[in-house]
Amino acid sequence: MEQFKSLVAIDFSKDSLKVLQRVIEFAQKVGGTVDVVHIVENSFFSPKKDINYIKEHSLEKLQHAFPNFDENHFYCVEGNTKKEIAKIANMLNSKLIVIGKSGETYRFSEVYMGSHTKYIVRSADVPVLVLKKESEIITNTILLPTDLSIDSAEAILKIAKLFPSAHLTLVHFFTIPFEARLNSYGFSDEDTIEYMSVMKEQSEKNLENFIQTINIPHGFAISSRVCKSSLNPKLFDKEVEDIPHDILALHTTGKISFYAFDILESSIENVLILKV
Repeated sequence: MEQFKSLVAIDFSKDSLKVLQRVIEFAQKVGGTVDVVHIVENSFFSPKKDINYIKEHSLEKLQHAFPNFDENHFYCVEGNTKKEIAKIANMLNSKLIVIGKSGETYRFSEVYMGSHTKYIVRSADVPVLVLKKESEIITNTILLPTDLSIDSAEAILKIAKLFPSAHLTLVHFFTIPFEARLNSYGFSDEDTIEYMSVMKEQSEKNLENFIQTINIPHGFAISSRVCKSSLNPKLFDKEVEDIPHDILALHTTGKISFYAFDILESSIENVLILKV
């Protein structure tokens, strides 16, 4: 069986070392390996020491924090952070890139969470896990919003391959057109409730039909839900709070792409971003 290889990007901040600790613990549980990459940003300064000198001293700091860390799994390169992380992940055939929500390298989390994460996702051939929580990494239950597209089906199959023992819950959102105007249009409360019920039933049928089209691997656990949504990323966590999940998974194409990175920024959950 192929080993689960994770690539962790660190900037040697306390937060990034905590991320690395959690990934190492996760790798031990799944029998995987962890590679670490540190990028010396050449866009901000010209180092007085060459990259090999910096790598040597960075490795000393890394092994001080993690005495058993194998130097063969440490990569310290000079370049642009958002480009080099994806490049090294592709070179190493990593299964997953893991980054923290922010670090000392970037003063504003929106810079890190925004342009850098987007570029890494779009440049790498593997999913990116952004850790928002400080607890251990758990992948037992994964929530994936679906727009019932081919890309959603591909994202589901990627998750099934990446985390074969996970339980995946698909959630399909439906909206009520002109909901705020229904009363003005002469809809009674009973009419509105019936209208919403019809919309929900149709969404459930569409979701059920969609699942039937996917060649889901035997033994992979999958369930489904439909939810009424405002399509407001800041309200997303509230709208799915009654659906148990350890990780939120989002794909970057189709209708989901319009607000995937907005949800990533606002969500308090660990978020898995998939390029399909």
